[in-house]
Amino acid sequence: MKKKAACMLAFAPHPLDFEMGIGGTVACWTREGKDVVCVVCTNGDKGSSDPNMKPEELAKIREREQLAAAKLLGVREVIFLRHPDLGLEDTPEFRKEILRLILGYRPEIVATCDPYQRYLSNRDHRILGRTVLDAVWPYAQAPNTYPDLLEQGFKLHKVKEVLLWQTEEPNYRFDITKTFDTKMAALSCHKSQIGDPVETTFVASLMEFTTKAAKGQNYKLGEAFHRLEVLQRL
Repeated sequence: MKKKAACMLAFAPHPLDFEMGIGGTVACWTREGKDVVCVVCTNGDKGSSDPNMKPEELAKIREREQLAAAKLLGVREVIFLRHPDLGLEDTPEFRKEILRLILGYRPEIVATCDPYQRYLSNRDHRILGRTVLDAVWPYAQAPNTYPDLLEQGFKLHKVKEVLLWQTEEPNYRFDITKTFDTKMAALSCHKSQIGDPVETTFVASLMEFTTKAAKGQNYKLGEAFHRLEVLQRL
């Protein structure tokens, strides 16, 4: 139950989402000696347009790819919850699963995808983002939410801030010019998703994405987030 505290606990809906959303920032932080733990919530077994790809085989492939990518970024630990792809639901059981990880790893920062993208968005992203936000506040500070966790020795925890990636309302930007190549190398581990060699359209899209995130800054490439300071009381 008791874990070594992490600077950041990041929750990704699927394999690859972590690297895509916050990989460059994580590479900077781990180089500085900060501990980062990544939680991948689904097995990604529907992430293929090939009708001959068996879901159980794809899930195994994507887990191996995720471990290789996280290693390149210097991530301390990867946790696989292995829920079915496109199968996340905002249930009491899933909320408790997320809360248990937050109370166990006691991070200063929690990161996940922004649940509030307009119109077309992946339902796993929407559900995970909102579930994580609810777990950070108020659940992690409310002793009567899950008293059984307190009986197991978990203690309330106050996360300091949340970073939401893939946001339409960025208010915080991070310079990844020096770690873009590491981000790209980590993404390249996900061959089942972006090809081998990597599709040129993907590289062009990533360059556009990171250049846009650095617009108006004194650096070339960035990652953009919506940053929330978490209330330190109920």
